[in-house]
Amino acid sequence: MTARLFAWLVPLAACASDEPAPITEVNGPRVLAITTEPSALPVDGVVELGVLIVDPDGPRAELPAGERPVEAVRMRACAPWKFVVDPERDCVGGDAVPLARNANGRFEISAPVLAAAFPAPPGTPAISDPWRAALAAKVTIRVPLIVEVDVGGRTLIAKRLVDVIDGETIRRNPRLVDVRFDGAPIRTLRAGQRYTMTAIVERASLDEPPVPSEDSPLERVTGYFFATAGEIEDPEASVASGDAPELETEANTYTAGSPGTAWLFAIANDETGGASAISLPLTIEP
Repeated sequence: MTARLFAWLVPLAACASDEPAPITEVNGPRVLAITTEPSALPVDGVVELGVLIVDPDGPRAELPAGERPVEAVRMRACAPWKFVVDPERDCVGGDAVPLARNANGRFEISAPVLAAAFPAPPGTPAISDPWRAALAAKVTIRVPLIVEVDVGGRTLIAKRLVDVIDGETIRRNPRLVDVRFDGAPIRTLRAGQRYTMTAIVERASLDEPPVPSEDSPLERVTGYFFATAGEIEDPEASVASGDAPELETEANTYTAGSPGTAWLFAIANDETGGASAISLPLTIEP
């Protein structure tokens, strides 16, 4: 779990079992990822937000018109000058800006709106355009984002940090192309059989690393894996750098569960705050 993508998830109803389930097992409603497009917030622009909400039957829709929608989704942006530990204490009142859906039905963050709401840290001199001034001084601005999801009689809470960048910088999300089993894009597996599993990321979707490196001209990317059935050996696997158009994560292992339908969720998280997610239905045969 990384602070940028999986800061924390707090279901209000505790698990009834004393034996903790593997972190890769989706055995109840969960928020697995909060994505933004683009991956960072331009100081004069906006980003659209998405939430990957899942349960043992697969993805849940965040929009009422979607298939298997949740009861409600709420989002708010927090003052970038505060460290948010408890959202009900640290991101309320004047320290929070509720987010609304745009014409596309997606939640949206506007940098000008947030800059007007949070012009500068408390106790600091008021200056013209403090966000641009901070960026010009190489000060990092990260906006904490709180998401609350009402689903199945419980409320899930998740946090994501969104970087503010200048208008000239380009930040992309790492594009997940596919998940392969034993090197093939198969979706029908045998119950109880072990497969080598890898995720494929499009090389052109990666940015330069924040700190130039002679080892790789591209930022580091990590894949995260979750499933509704079966066993995943490792919750994460790094993407190996290379010159190919598609890059592959290190080999992981997936053991198919009982016959039926299962869902696999893969998430790519890059070094500069980008994230993407895909949901894949699997048919498990005897």
